[in-house]
Amino acid sequence: YISRPIKPVTLKQLVRFGQPPISHQGLRECAHYARAELPVRLARRVRAFQGLPFIVGTNPYIQEIYKLYYESFESTEKYASGQDGTDDNEFGEILKYLVDRHTDTIPTLAKGFLECKQYMNSQDMASFLDDTIHARIGIRLIAEQYLSLLHQHTHTETPSDGYIGIIDTELRPLKVIQQCVDFVSELCEINYNQTPDIIIDGQTDTSFTYVPVHLEYILTELLKNAHRATIEYSRKIKRTTIPPIQITLSQGKEDIGIRIRDQGGGVDEKDLDKVFEYSYTTVSNQEDNGDPSDVFRQITEMAMQSGVGGPLAGLGFGLPLARMYARYFGGSLTLVSMSGYGCDVFLKLKRIDESMAELEI
Repeated sequence: YISRPIKPVTLKQLVRFGQPPISHQGLRECAHYARAELPVRLARRVRAFQGLPFIVGTNPYIQEIYKLYYESFESTEKYASGQDGTDDNEFGEILKYLVDRHTDTIPTLAKGFLECKQYMNSQDMASFLDDTIHARIGIRLIAEQYLSLLHQHTHTETPSDGYIGIIDTELRPLKVIQQCVDFVSELCEINYNQTPDIIIDGQTDTSFTYVPVHLEYILTELLKNAHRATIEYSRKIKRTTIPPIQITLSQGKEDIGIRIRDQGGGVDEKDLDKVFEYSYTTVSNQEDNGDPSDVFRQITEMAMQSGVGGPLAGLGFGLPLARMYARYFGGSLTLVSMSGYGCDVFLKLKRIDESMAELEI
């Protein structure tokens, strides 16, 4: 399997598989592609883990993820040659189980590499993590698109509001921003007993084609950083009123822009180059003093630093992961800091319709 080439699928094909109304033929093509492709991609991940230095590979966290990939390869491999489609539903059940099991892959890997950083140089570690995360996004997209289409087909659902599988052809960024703001503000309120106001302006009525879960992940990460910085800096300089966080939307010909502007003091000049490195974090390691009343606080603090799919408290994977998701479909994530004042984060996302139709996954 390792010697077989990866056969990338274009976004156009992923959308075509599920063009409404979903046909049996389209579903079969999607199933055939997923069955043939996933074992090849999983096999490459298994081999990558086998290539890690021995002492790193024996770390319990890293070993756990290695075993997970190995078992995932074994369970998908037996469906690779099935052509008749009689067991597509069974294959769907296996995929659903695997997608659920892989939810916490990144936090677990993060813990493992944090423990092993003295045994591996940071460049090799970053390169391994980049490849693993990039591959993981592709594997999940293929699996989740098939599962979503299978669900719509078996429940004879008409896709609602422009959904084709997990791709939303009428995604309104404003709606996603509001959902993420509600979620993060609630966490902030629990953790700090206060939360900054949010101003949303710009071209707020814009819509485009994108994968909503990717946008949710990116925005949640960026908003948590902005909320935390705003509150903590306000307390540090003893500000009586907490300044708002401003989110501005823009609509270009080929991309959508989202700027998040905070007054959280910015990033130190010396740290500016490191913010997109794995394991860079501003969260201090708090000693466990065994006080039971601190447990809830620790949980909410972890949530303030968490990513979708498990807590990444103080593991410093938030920004590099968010940037990886943004770049996956040709977008970008840039941070501009005004030290002593605040940060502007610019998120640019390509419309994944005609201009991106040939993008390979």
